[in-house]
Amino acid sequence: MNSSYTRSTGAGLTYDIEADKHGSYTVKLNGKVVERVTALAHYLGKPRWGSQKLEADANEDAKKAIEGFKTDAG
Repeated sequence: MNSSYTRSTGAGLTYDIEADKHGSYTVKLNGKVVERVTALAHYLGKPRWGSQKLEADANEDAKKAIEGFKTDAG
C-alpha cells in the first residue's frame, strides 16, 4: 500500500509511506528513505502470505513514527 501523510506539526512536509502485507514499512521524503522498519520474518500465528490488517497496522505505525520525528528538515 502506498500512501502520503502530512505531519500535523512542523513545516507540514508530506511523507510517502510504502507498507506491505507482512507489516514492514518505508517512510520517504522527496524520494529519500527517512525510516525503514522490517517486520519479523517468522512468529507463531503469522499469516504466511501476510494480511490486510498487518498492512493497515504498518501504515498506522508509519504515521506515528512521522509524528515522532524531532524535525521536519528531512
